[in-house]
Amino acid sequence: MSEVSTCCGSSYEDSTISDCCSVEMRYDTDICPSCKEHTEPTGYICNECGNWFEDTEELNEYDERMKENAILDKWEADRDESI
Repeated sequence: MSEVSTCCGSSYEDSTISDCCSVEMRYDTDICPSCKEHTEPTGYICNECGNWFEDTEELNEYDERMKENAILDKWEADRDESI
């Protein structure tokens, strides 16, 4: 199966944001430009919305979660209308 972003279910790329200060890292060094500590970027950046996320998700798992969310949203809307 293919892996997708957890926010939009789209493609993603490796993050370049430092773990320590959440600033953009340069590719030629492992030193944070803000605090000057050794660090590594972790996580991923969604190519659709630009959000950072820690773990990827299988496409079928993303689709199933979106279906469940739609059912829950409909249930809550119906409940609110009946009140």
